[in-house]
Amino acid sequence: MSAAEDTEPFHFGRWVGHHLLFSDVVESDQRTPCLTFTVPDAILRFFGVEEGGNEFGILAPQLQFWLALGTTLALGALFSSCMSCIIYKFIILPRKQTTKGKGKQGDKSADITPFLVGFGVVMPLCVIYPFYANSYFIVRSKILKFLMAVAQIVTFFRCSEAMFGFLPNGVDDSLGNLLVYTAFPVEVKFDNTGVMKSNWTNVRYNFVHWIKYMFVLGLYSSLLLAYDYQPYPNVEGPRLQDISIWTGFSPRQLLNNSSVAILFQVYLTTFGYGLNFITALCGVQQIPMMLNPIFESSSVSDFWGRRWNMVVHGILKRGVYKPVRTKYSRIAASTATFLASGLFHEWILWMMFSPDGSGESTLTVGHGRNTLFFVWNAILIGLEYAIGGAVVFQLIQKHLPRSVISLLVASTALPMAHWFTNDYVRSDFFQDGQIGFPLIVRVVK
Repeated sequence: MSAAEDTEPFHFGRWVGHHLLFSDVVESDQRTPCLTFTVPDAILRFFGVEEGGNEFGILAPQLQFWLALGTTLALGALFSSCMSCIIYKFIILPRKQTTKGKGKQGDKSADITPFLVGFGVVMPLCVIYPFYANSYFIVRSKILKFLMAVAQIVTFFRCSEAMFGFLPNGVDDSLGNLLVYTAFPVEVKFDNTGVMKSNWTNVRYNFVHWIKYMFVLGLYSSLLLAYDYQPYPNVEGPRLQDISIWTGFSPRQLLNNSSVAILFQVYLTTFGYGLNFITALCGVQQIPMMLNPIFESSSVSDFWGRRWNMVVHGILKRGVYKPVRTKYSRIAASTATFLASGLFHEWILWMMFSPDGSGESTLTVGHGRNTLFFVWNAILIGLEYAIGGAVVFQLIQKHLPRSVISLLVASTALPMAHWFTNDYVRSDFFQDGQIGFPLIVRVVK
């Protein structure tokens, strides 16, 4: 250690970044194979990756990656708990007073306070906190930045639930219930008595599935890594104005989009079970995050409403759809929900690729592409509402196998999937994530 480092004043954020978030360790994949083996040339030729040698190695999952994820969750829970205290004091309690009729005597403060605090304090803090936290704690991993953003966007929309009175039953009964609800970026289960308690069966189930999908993700990522996470080069530019509708219908782009869509599903499934395992260890039951949407959906609304990322679905349904639906049509509420989803995904990209604590240059994001992707899916939902009851669609639902129906559902959005995935693929997002699970890589001599 140099003399300059000895005299440098203590910085809490840097200490957390280096010792609890392991910023230097998880910034890049520095693992060495724990086991090596040789693959026959015929197999390599079959997959089109024969160049570079036929010796491969197995990389073990990096423990520091998962410890860093746990620290990120703890930091997010601490911030969310602070926001929960504000939400309960200045949003939930005033709304309860209004409901009981205490604000009817000309005093409108009980009606206005929740919205002033929500829109003026809590939501802006949720938006700006990850930028400062990433810089203060020297967070460089895109996966950790992503998780930091997700934790706060969940609190953002749960604040909307509280403002408009659409919190799940039992959440607003006490500050303790609200703290549990906002501390975890999962869908916590509540019943008439409050938070539903987990048991060792829940813990074991989530742990086993987490480990299983960690290996599935490792094997699938090992295959895609050989092609730099896309089998064919991307022929479309990164900007919004570079989009060409017909590009997505080319066989090569469809294969790229399919590969990355499945990768996203396996990622969310793996990390979802990991989050549920941690939540179950804390004694709280939760709803699974992913329900195999690509391979089991029966309609577009089934895909987005009952299978894909149930955490985001829940907060958008209660925080956007229901408030809008109280005054406008179902199609208007669905459009507003998908638009909100597009905008917050744009914000996540902005946050992930903003300058980090090292001051390094980051990716120039193709803003607008995510929003356009979700607007397209809003159009699909609108079409389902309008013509989904037609005889031809009912016959399809009745007579075709579920696997074929799921393929047809996926095909409605698959040609446009790269509008959403492009920034993740051309950055080091997946490279940052691969550190946490076993991987098969070519050994370069």
